[in-house]
Amino acid sequence: MRAILISAGKGTRLYPLTKNTPKSLLEVGEGLTLLEAQLHSLQEAGIMDVTIIVGYRAEQIEAKLQKYKKDFNINTIYNPFYDVSNNLISVWMARHLMLDEFITINGDDMFTANVITNLMKSKNNITMVMDEKSEYDEDDMKIIHKDGLVLEVSKKINPNSANGESVGIIKFSGHGPQIYVNTLEEMVRHPENKDVFYLKAIQRIIDKGYPVHFSKCNEENWGELDFHPDLVLIREYVTQTNLVDKIFNKK
Repeated sequence: MRAILISAGKGTRLYPLTKNTPKSLLEVGEGLTLLEAQLHSLQEAGIMDVTIIVGYRAEQIEAKLQKYKKDFNINTIYNPFYDVSNNLISVWMARHLMLDEFITINGDDMFTANVITNLMKSKNNITMVMDEKSEYDEDDMKIIHKDGLVLEVSKKINPNSANGESVGIIKFSGHGPQIYVNTLEEMVRHPENKDVFYLKAIQRIIDKGYPVHFSKCNEENWGELDFHPDLVLIREYVTQTNLVDKIFNKK
């Protein structure tokens, strides 16, 4: 199983922290970066093949990865258009690796290993990880699901109509990789898709009639680093779970 991390963006909503540092290299506790936390969870879930789509301050991420090459089969793909496009283009840049089963993961996600292990149990072509909350806001990547299938995924969904939130982790198996690649190839030919989220491709797949399933996780098992308050919450999580000690074998 390959994991593809989507980590090319500039993270401007976290300025000035990301003015000279990519979001994935922000410290989430005691010197541990978000990227290292992701790698730890993937390793715990048994995933050792990792590709990272980079762009902004790519050289910093690649330097950090050097010490992990002995434990992972790890490489990067550079997106030269990171500054003038959204992440649909980043995902399209990795299409040549989408031949077999794989998982895509947002580069600003923090998650526990069981989010991945539960997802890996799915035998469906396309399976999204989602959580359910008591209420949703405008910035959430909201979901409407029914009878085990995702019907809609978009930030534009009315918060009162949503009954799920996309975590930003998706598994493609069976026919899923080919369906996804075909859809990406269609979409990048249209200039208006240069600035859209890759989840628009998932909606396109749903609209074509292909089933998209979901794997549920709990709110406390993941977090997204988008705004300054998110970093505070993630650092609290790292402290509470002794994650740094686990990674560096301090205990």
